Amino acid sequence: MSRRAYIILFFCGLCATSAVAFFQPVPATMDEDYYFAGGIRLVQGHGFTEIYLWNYLDNPQSLPHPSHGYWFPLASIIAAAGMWLTGQETFFGARLGFILVAALVPPVTASLAYALSSRRDVSLASGLLAVFPTYQIIFLPTTENFGPFMLLGGLFFILFNRSDKKSVFALGLVAGLMNLARSDGLIWLVVGLLGLLIKHFKEKQPWPSVLASYALYALIFLAAYALIMAPWIARNLSVFGAPLTPGGNRVLWMTSYDDTFAYPPDRVNMQNWLAAGWESALSARWEAFKLNFANTIAVQGGIFLFPFILLGIWQTRKDLRIRLAALVWLGLFGIMTVVLPFAGSRGTFLHAGAAFQPLWWAVAPLGLDFVVSKARQAGLFTPQAFSVFRAMLVAVTAILTVYLVHTRVIAGEWAQFDQTYRQAEQILLADGASPADAVVAANAPGYFVVSGRPAVTVPSEAPAILQVLSQRFNARYLVLEKNYMPATFKPVYDLPHQQPGLRYLGGFEEVLVFAIQPEN
Repeated sequence: MSRRAYIILFFCGLCATSAVAFFQPVPATMDEDYYFAGGIRLVQGHGFTEIYLWNYLDNPQSLPHPSHGYWFPLASIIAAAGMWLTGQETFFGARLGFILVAALVPPVTASLAYALSSRRDVSLASGLLAVFPTYQIIFLPTTENFGPFMLLGGLFFILFNRSDKKSVFALGLVAGLMNLARSDGLIWLVVGLLGLLIKHFKEKQPWPSVLASYALYALIFLAAYALIMAPWIARNLSVFGAPLTPGGNRVLWMTSYDDTFAYPPDRVNMQNWLAAGWESALSARWEAFKLNFANTIAVQGGIFLFPFILLGIWQTRKDLRIRLAALVWLGLFGIMTVVLPFAGSRGTFLHAGAAFQPLWWAVAPLGLDFVVSKARQAGLFTPQAFSVFRAMLVAVTAILTVYLVHTRVIAGEWAQFDQTYRQAEQILLADGASPADAVVAANAPGYFVVSGRPAVTVPSEAPAILQVLSQRFNARYLVLEKNYMPATFKPVYDLPHQQPGLRYLGGFEEVLVFAIQPEN
């Protein structure tokens, strides 16, 4: 591949991502709001702290609270860098880095494809598939981990095949950044060390020499990884007393997704998980399997790309990168289905799988070429069929991508939380709310982004828990959204005027607003 081809792919990616960003004036999900809010706090000089809580798994005691106790900070750092460069605490500034990262994914994908196939035509097709990534394009221009994890995953597989010390050091940096992006990024530390071990033992040299060489390269890799992760681990040890996420262990014992919002979180434990019974555990894992399998085909496989990806993996099965990727992906699927069924099926597997996406796009055209070659052997098509079908593959992917952007962004309700919370904030201000008064809402980071007001999430507990939130976090208001409330709050929604400890302030479009009246 020529440098000119890589530059063209970069600008194609930049144009596609920027076009989608034009229709995304605000964050749409709590993930995006959380990372954006974390960036705002960094730019404002508050460091890694938050005045909003999207869950209570690390048992917070007050606000402000140390941030990123569940999700990791890389996306917030990228958001902060964009706002710092533009001098604006806006969503526009926050996502500049993400748009740039997304634009780098197509040329990196093409480079990976060329490393696998040594073919310019295949590499160009792979890069264009990354320009039009179907479902995932709506997450690339916003404050999310999709773009960074895709880019880092592509770089990981490119660097993995190189044996010089500089490349191994760079591989360690990439693994560190992947862990700084996500807790499951720790997997790539293990993959890197395992891959280096396999590569060294394939060398036909005496064992002592092989072990010495592996030890040196492993130390280089670990030093680079530590350069990225050591400061974050030190910070966590200082504020949480744990090297990584302090609330992460509770995820293992959830009996439903609503346990994510338990308060206090002590009830999410092994005893309660066992008490729920094996039928509940097996049912949850079956549902997770179905959701993760659908995710595999529709999102990671791009629907019709899926069979070509499988064929491409088979065609390149002798490559160590492909073998490791397939093994790690299967392990990840198993973990997100069996060990973490609720978090896994609700987005964790979707996000973690982004690291493999450049590799899947790199092998898909090879799978298509295999099908065309079999057809040619049967006497069908002309030699030009390879180019024609590759062009058709990219064209169909582009059409599907445009369709999904239209239905899910342009014609969809992209700014739903933003509009809801702006209206709710007007009701609070009319009631005389002070800036220090916290609000209980479904998307606490989103409420902070809209208003700058402290916010905590609606817990999956009985409404009486609001009195505890009022005392501990100065929660003075409740915004109850019909589509995003726990089942325990349905009586409050159905009979808003008859709730002890709550004063109904008004509502709009299936949203009710209350003042919390602390008991004496």
